[in-house]
Amino acid sequence: MRALWPPQRWLRRLPIRWRLTLIFAGVMTVLLAGLIAFLHQHLRSDLDYNINQSLRARAQDVAGIVRQDDEAGGRNLRQLPTSPSNAVQVLDRSGQVLGASGSTSQAPLLHPSELASAARQPALIQRGDSLRLYALPLPTHGKVVVAAVSLAERDEALDRLDAALLIGVPPALLIATIAAYWLAAAALRPVEQMRLRASTISTEHLETRLPLGESDDEITRLGHTLNRMLNRLEAGMAHERMFIANASHELRMPLAVLKAELEVALRERGGAAPLRDAIGSAIEETDRITRLAEDLLLLARAEDGTLPIAPEALPAEALVAELGAKLEPAVMRAGRTLELDPGAVDATVRVDPDRLQQAITNLVDNSLRYGSGAITLSLTAVADAIEIHVSDQGPGFSEEFLPHAFDRFSRADASRPRGGVGLGLAIVRTIARAHGGEVGARNLPTGGADVWLRLPAVAAPSPSPSPLEPLAT
Repeated sequence: MRALWPPQRWLRRLPIRWRLTLIFAGVMTVLLAGLIAFLHQHLRSDLDYNINQSLRARAQDVAGIVRQDDEAGGRNLRQLPTSPSNAVQVLDRSGQVLGASGSTSQAPLLHPSELASAARQPALIQRGDSLRLYALPLPTHGKVVVAAVSLAERDEALDRLDAALLIGVPPALLIATIAAYWLAAAALRPVEQMRLRASTISTEHLETRLPLGESDDEITRLGHTLNRMLNRLEAGMAHERMFIANASHELRMPLAVLKAELEVALRERGGAAPLRDAIGSAIEETDRITRLAEDLLLLARAEDGTLPIAPEALPAEALVAELGAKLEPAVMRAGRTLELDPGAVDATVRVDPDRLQQAITNLVDNSLRYGSGAITLSLTAVADAIEIHVSDQGPGFSEEFLPHAFDRFSRADASRPRGGVGLGLAIVRTIARAHGGEVGARNLPTGGADVWLRLPAVAAPSPSPSPLEPLAT
């Protein structure tokens, strides 16, 4: 990581409002310093322009006098008109002063080298920081007019400007900095209120929400996002509590039955037959507990993203036919019939055959428990996927239960008269998603329920229209 500049490390230790204030003050200081420099330079440039224009005008006026004097046959140029702002001299080519204004010194204003250059073309000459000269040659008359002005007044004007800015800018910077601190504090006040409220939220008080402002700004939107996150956490915690309660209930029942059977077997003295029945019942309850534990373990692995699957590329039609052949004996033992409709779907899917059999077995078992009539196992093609449907002719799902059919421990019959722990369809959804697929359920118009498993196809099947859509879960 790039090392931090020492002031940057120091700034990171300060509260945000102080950091914002200091950064604002630093930026404003740079901007105001630049403004002062710009105003100083702009005024100096304007004053220099006016001074140069004044020198040129003064030299032109005196040049007119010199021309008139030469046309009149020559007269004394010793005393030229005076000006309060500048002085003027008329020099010949040798540097002799032919005329001067007011109390101008009789010493020539131009050095010999400057005079030689000025005799050829007009020249603006800076003499140190206090004097500026403008030389205007008159070649036909053999003279050079020199206008001079002191820069003291210009420098005094610049000093007055600098003094005014230096007096006025620091208080303005201080007021702006205080305002910036106040604005930063006001902008961050909702964040502080959220922080104080968040410190009171715990797993026992997840119903508490962060306070929100009326404005639609970034902080308010952050509050809405965090509140939605708290809604999800509250729903998740409620789901987990219900999950634990349901799991405890489902474990308590077979354990209680198992204990009762063992107690009966311990007290039974009527021979081997009753003891054998008690042991058989205990084994049945033990199997039920084992299945519940395995189902819970499968769901836990799915949540961790570690559900083991070994996918193979298998033809969908042959796969469904094989599943039907394996499930038919169990359906017949229940006194029901299994109708197989593999369709004509020429598609290949990558699935773990054992996991897929587990999912379809759960669907068929669900129909055996809650449905009636013949069970149909069918295969259809939809876009780039295939759907394996299990439908029956029973009463179907209630409208209230249908959106929650694939939730854990969800039971269409709350009284639980026919066994089951409400994990079968949840496991079907888990297996489908592990394969990149989805599940769905609906009630058939003719009566009965239709539950299906949608899986992506490796070789795209020929699409056939289907009005079925996955259930939003």
